[in-house]
Amino acid sequence: MAMGDTPDPLAGLPDDRGWTVEVHRDALARKGALGPCEACGLTDWAVAGETVLVSALDPAGRYVPGRGVDAVAVFCRHCGLLRLHAATVLLKD
Repeated sequence: MAMGDTPDPLAGLPDDRGWTVEVHRDALARKGALGPCEACGLTDWAVAGETVLVSALDPAGRYVPGRGVDAVAVFCRHCGLLRLHAATVLLKD
């Protein structure tokens, strides 16, 4: 590490992406959201390992840093249709 570089606080921690995918997939199944793809009719869904932030815009249409909706990205492995599910709604029982 060069002088002045800051260490990565996440370095060495286990990657929990697999656990996150499992939690999101279970939530999608509980909500009945893993049915046939709206575009191609198949049921071959993949769930992203991270949540994404759908950014907020102010009334003038400018990006608002740090504001928006946390979403779980789900896509069809056959045709690529991409869906976003609001994480707060998806993960509550």
